[in-house]
Amino acid sequence: MRWPGLSRCAGAAVALVACSSTPTATFTLTTGEEADALTRSPAPTTLVVQALDTNGNAQELARTALPTDELSLGDKSRTAVGALRVLAIDGAGKTLLRGETLYVQFGALENAPLDVFIQRTGELARMPGSTVTLDAPRLGLTVARYVVAASGTNLALYDLLLLKSLTSVPAMPRPARSLVTFGTAAIVIDEAGATTVDLSTGAATDLPAPTGITFAEIAGGTTVALADGSAYVVGGTRTTGGPSARVLVFGKDGTVSAATLATPREGACATWVEGRGLVIVGGSVTGVGAEVLAPGAVQSAPLAYAPDAVKSCGASALDASHVLVAGGVGSTADVGGAAPARVVDLACASNCVPAVWPGALPLVRAESFTLAQDAVLVAGDDATGASRVFRATAAGTTEIPVKAARKNARLVALPIKGTVAIVGGSAPIEQYIE
Repeated sequence: MRWPGLSRCAGAAVALVACSSTPTATFTLTTGEEADALTRSPAPTTLVVQALDTNGNAQELARTALPTDELSLGDKSRTAVGALRVLAIDGAGKTLLRGETLYVQFGALENAPLDVFIQRTGELARMPGSTVTLDAPRLGLTVARYVVAASGTNLALYDLLLLKSLTSVPAMPRPARSLVTFGTAAIVIDEAGATTVDLSTGAATDLPAPTGITFAEIAGGTTVALADGSAYVVGGTRTTGGPSARVLVFGKDGTVSAATLATPREGACATWVEGRGLVIVGGSVTGVGAEVLAPGAVQSAPLAYAPDAVKSCGASALDASHVLVAGGVGSTADVGGAAPARVVDLACASNCVPAVWPGALPLVRAESFTLAQDAVLVAGDDATGASRVFRATAAGTTEIPVKAARKNARLVALPIKGTVAIVGGSAPIEQYIE
């Protein structure tokens, strides 16, 4: 079956103006709510401006000594499409701050200068114009530009190009127990059904369940979104409602179908691994500790791991054969009531045991985002309910302080490579960049 009323918008490029010749264009820098980002010690001495083409290749446009108020775009054709990257470096050439835009048509900047959000690397920073205060929001991205946040029937949208929250958003027709974004649409799911909402027009259309599944079996489940636009809603990741073995599959072509896990689970964590498929870990005291749902499959295959009762963990792929699982409660690896980071080897064939990384992760609920093959950002809630963030590696774990105290915040990967945001529980969205 197909989900009705959707339109797809490909890529992150935003075609703003069709021009010719060479414009005189400017852009400005913003540090959001981090007023001292460019001045505190160690302070950068130079700004480097780069243009990125659609293949990600960088061309240096300008190099300017600090302080400065405005930077030139340089000699770029109006019709050229690219992204801007700004680096603030010290005297030794080390990057202390970095910022990058979404892709734009450079001619559009002639009459509408663009703000570039620049922040300290290795830190969280409060983004400008963000007023998303929702509790425990379900998160997604639409047209690779807008952060979509839904909590109950409340909805918020943040524009990553113009760096501001939108003031006019459509109403949600049902509580967003689970959320899927597709093109310009959001699909909100609760136990009673699912509705597709066009975020540009507000038009809503009920979505029937595919044969062999009910929305009550997956409502509350986490959405695993793929780069090609497809997505999985995994019923076994929900923390209430009882164990579920059901998975709702949204194809990149708009089809909706169902798949089944080998083991019913509750509170498991899931992630996508290129070349393998959907990997699900934990959430059961009797079934295997992990399983894989291959691309296009309707039935998952168990992996040779002992049962793992961990609930509310986070999972992310390190490479094509290894998944990092972090945080949560109920694991046999628990330390002080919460689980450390541990690695599941998907190639292991018998008597498999996760490899534990050193360092504490006091998160009773966690989500994770891969920064590099040996580094993951883990965010979640500690036993007091406070949201905390850690950078975990095979060498140890370091806490990354949040800039605004918050509870029940959630993690969302952003379109710009290597960036991720913490949303909810406090007004400003916080972005992390390596």
